[in-house]
Amino acid sequence: MRGQNVRWGVRVFPGQSARKLQIAFGISVGLNNIPTMLTIQKGNVQDKKHMQMLIRLCSSVLPEGSLLVFDCGGNTQDNKRRIRDLKFHYLTLKAKKKGPYRNEITIYHARKESQVSFVSGNRVYSCVKYRDGEEVRYIFFCDDLACDQLTKKARKLEKDLEKGKVLTKKVERGKDLGQYIAPGGWIIARGHLQKIIGDIPNPYVTGLEGFFVLESTIDDDPENILNAYKNRDRAEKFIRDLKEGAELRPIRHWSKHAVIGCVLIVFLTKVLVSLTQLFCKDPVVKNLKVLKNYLTNLTLTIIYPSFGYPVKIISNFSPEIRPILGDFIKRYGSLEAPNHW
Repeated sequence: MRGQNVRWGVRVFPGQSARKLQIAFGISVGLNNIPTMLTIQKGNVQDKKHMQMLIRLCSSVLPEGSLLVFDCGGNTQDNKRRIRDLKFHYLTLKAKKKGPYRNEITIYHARKESQVSFVSGNRVYSCVKYRDGEEVRYIFFCDDLACDQLTKKARKLEKDLEKGKVLTKKVERGKDLGQYIAPGGWIIARGHLQKIIGDIPNPYVTGLEGFFVLESTIDDDPENILNAYKNRDRAEKFIRDLKEGAELRPIRHWSKHAVIGCVLIVFLTKVLVSLTQLFCKDPVVKNLKVLKNYLTNLTLTIIYPSFGYPVKIISNFSPEIRPILGDFIKRYGSLEAPNHW
């Protein structure tokens, strides 16, 4: 947001005056990439509360039995109860907390005979599913995912050790590590090196690496459940297209209706593009920003030769946009220069 007088604008991190005011908006996108809902809230609204606004709209937009896929930010008992009261199904990620996840991992190892393995996205996953009341839980493990997570945590430890070397030298020399002002004076931070025997264990490794748990009211094959959850990135791509492709710039308006109108116009623009791509056959370009560049570069060139009538030629026509425009653009000019030239 531009300016400081926007009612809806809120700093996500209070106390940081350098940050601009922000708003938050949420969307719902179907498997056909067509959005169905749009909500606009203040910038500091939590995901679980924002999710309630979307659930409230579901009864007016979606048919009964629809599957709502969302991440752990909106995974609360209250939200799941609301979804079931509306006769919908849900698929969500269980928040990665040590205590609950260790219980799930124990169940995973105890039921090895019921494990199912499959390949998705060039990675091998194994899964154990079990029913807990109305809910079905899918415990997934991926060895490649565990290696990636352990590698990142090892790099993080290396960076901390490099910082620790600098602090160790200050401690050995008896220098202060920092000074902090307080109402009663200055707080002087001094350190003490507590040595240990052996290598330093990585404090970031929790034992949960490679595991994740999905919760759903649908009992289906684990591979189908995982693929359905991966498809939630359609909403993320849609929002990215709103900000980058449609160039949703910082809003300069202050009134509530102006803010809603600005976001709604950009939203409807992306909806029209998505509908166009849905009805055209095999669209090559799906990124809105790339598609916009192709359309912007289209030029109508009119040549007036001395020996005949004016010739209209569409310049900078890319084959990538032919599935969208088709032969409609030919009414404005030829796509190629005449052969007798």
